[in-house]
This record gives sequence, C-alpha cells and structure tokens, in this order.
Amino acid sequence: MAKPARAIAATSPKPTKPTKPAKPAKPTKPMPATKPPSATKPVARPAPASKPRPKRTPSSAERPQPYAGKRFAFFGEFAVWPTYHRSIPAGVAARLGARIVESLDEGVDVVVFGELRGPGRSEAKKLADKLVARPDARLEVLDEATFRERVRIDLMGKRFAFIGGFDCSPAGLDDGLLARMVETAGGVVIAVLDPTIDYLVVGNRRGPSKIALSNKADKLNEAGATIKKLDERAFLELVRVDRPSTGGELDFAGFLSQLYGSVDEGKLGRALDMLRKDRFKLYTRVDDAHLVGVVRSQSGSGSVYASWLTPEGNFGCAQPDLSECMGLQGTICKHLLVLVCGLARSSQLPLDRALAWVRAANHKAPTGNHTLCAETFIQYKGAEAGELDWRPTETIPEDFYAL
Repeated sequence: MAKPARAIAATSPKPTKPTKPAKPAKPTKPMPATKPPSATKPVARPAPASKPRPKRTPSSAERPQPYAGKRFAFFGEFAVWPTYHRSIPAGVAARLGARIVESLDEGVDVVVFGELRGPGRSEAKKLADKLVARPDARLEVLDEATFRERVRIDLMGKRFAFIGGFDCSPAGLDDGLLARMVETAGGVVIAVLDPTIDYLVVGNRRGPSKIALSNKADKLNEAGATIKKLDERAFLELVRVDRPSTGGELDFAGFLSQLYGSVDEGKLGRALDMLRKDRFKLYTRVDDAHLVGVVRSQSGSGSVYASWLTPEGNFGCAQPDLSECMGLQGTICKHLLVLVCGLARSSQLPLDRALAWVRAANHKAPTGNHTLCAETFIQYKGAEAGELDWRPTETIPEDFYAL
C-alpha cells in the first residue's frame, strides 16, 4: 500500500533588509585611440640559441676499410693491447674490413702473432715459415708490435693540454717527459686551454686550478669544442708507440712511453723520481741469462736491495737478509725499475732488450732466488770494501730531468 505523500509546509517569506542606495558611477576616462593593425611595429624577438650538434658517429659503411677483402688469422695472446680500441685485435681488423679465419692456409693474406702463448701458435708459426718461403708467397707475417702500430690512433698534429699533478711524472711538464711522449707520437703540447685542444690530460694528483680548468673544458665543449678528457692511464696508452712518428729508433722518452704500458705507472713514476733527486751507483751485471744489481734505498736508512730479471720474465727483489722486498706486491718494484731505467739511460742495456724482458714479466709473479741474491750481496760488500773490482754505473739527476 502506497505511503501517503508528505505534506510540504508552506513557509512565509523572510523580511528583507532595506537596501542602500547605489553610489553614482565614476565618470570613465576616454580610452586613447588605437592604431590600426597595419600601423603597429612588429616586436623583434631574439632567436633561440642553437645548441651545437654532436658529431655523428660514422657507420661501418662510412669507415675506412683498408683491409677489405683480406683474410686475417690471429694466433697467441697480445702482451700489450690499448683499451681505447674497445675490441680484441681480431675485432679491430674486422672493423677495418678484414675477414677473420681460425686456421692458417694458402688463402690467408695476413697472419698476426701475439707475444704470449695461445692455441695453435707454435704450429702456425712453423706453417707460416713454410708458406713465406715459397716463390709465389702472398702471406704477410706481422708481430704484435707491428699490428698494434698499424691500427693505433693517428695523433699527428693533435693538440694536448695538461692539468693536475701526475704520478707518472711527479715533476709535471718541467722535466719534458710528458711533452716528449706527445711529440714522439706526433702531437704537440699547448700551454693554454682553448677550443682548439684535442685532448685534455687530467693528472691523478692535485694541481693549480685543476677543477676550474676541467670545468672550463666542459663549457668549451658545450659551446661547440670537441675536447676529449683523458686520465693518466688512458693518456699513456694513447701516446704509447712502437715506432716513432718521425721514423728511426726510439729515444729514451719513447722507451719510457712503452715501459708505462708494461709496468705499474705509480712505481715507474717513483723510480724516475728517485733518479731525478739523487745520484746512484748501480752495481750491476748484465748478460744473456739475467740482469742483477744492487740499489740503495732512498729513505736514508742505508738499506740496499738486490733486484734481478731474466729474459723469460722471472724477477725478484730481496733485502740483505734475503727477505722479499715489500714493494713488489705481485709486480716489478721500483728498485728493479731504477736498475732498468738507469742502465737504459746510460746505454748499458739496449732499449729493445729491456722492454722485451720487462714485458715477459707482465703475467708473472715475483719469485725468490736466494743463491743469486746472496752472491750479489757478497760481491757488493767486497766492492764497497775495495776487495773486488766491480765498477758501478753512475747516474746523475740531470739525465732524467732533460728528456
């Protein structure tokens, strides 16, 4: 049953308040006459600043292909290979147009042998010798250094600037080592940071205005410059050359640039710092079997160390009680590097031999040779007492400041 509709009570209207009389309106000011649209002047707006376009990376089809159509074979591991390639040696050859094959036969154009062992390396070397001896030989045999030099970045005319302090050269640009490394690779050093710089090398240590100059390079790049920043390790890899850009034999600065690719750069920097700060009498013996010598500690404690190195890359360093040098830490120590650099600088050790022996030690740990070290210390004491005719090789700091 439907509910009855609810009655809505009628409400009486509420009394309204008397309204106030409205205020008279203020007279309006006449508006100035506007000019017709055709008479208005256009407003000049500044054009938006255009950002520099980033350089487009060339595609694989646009890159130079010097090895197009050639078959390459690689055997053995490389002892030294720059990380800036971002690929293994065979990958770099493929990027330059080569076809990579895994076996060596008559159809191969180029075979490359790394300095270290690898599957099939010894057999491939024997076969390569036979193929090259044929009258119609077409095979080209490259060692690691030759291939590395052919594919390295061309630095001819490139401009370098340096900021900060350097582990590899504590004296900075004063001793000329960094500049000689750049010049050996074909580049030039510029004292002022400007948009024409190609590479800005940032040292690991603090230096005057290091942060400010780094920020300046960033702003120059935002304005259209193409300055590439490098840390010490990347710089040493970049300027490392196997043959000078000017041809001929490597000088000592070129030797050091290669040495930095094979040893700890901090240890080599400290060894060079020792040679720059003090004179050394290096009691050494060098023959086809080994390099051995005695180096005095720079700490002033009177300690001496017997360091040694062989062509196979075996090495070590010991104190007079035959305990291991604390500076080894798994790699060649600064005392052995003082011997190598001191003898190389004084032409007592051929540069190519020094490099080959040091590179052979790259993948080895230090070992003890108590017999050799004990005999060396006995001979050293006899030479110091005048009982044995063992003339030392003397080094002078000036030889390592003016590189």
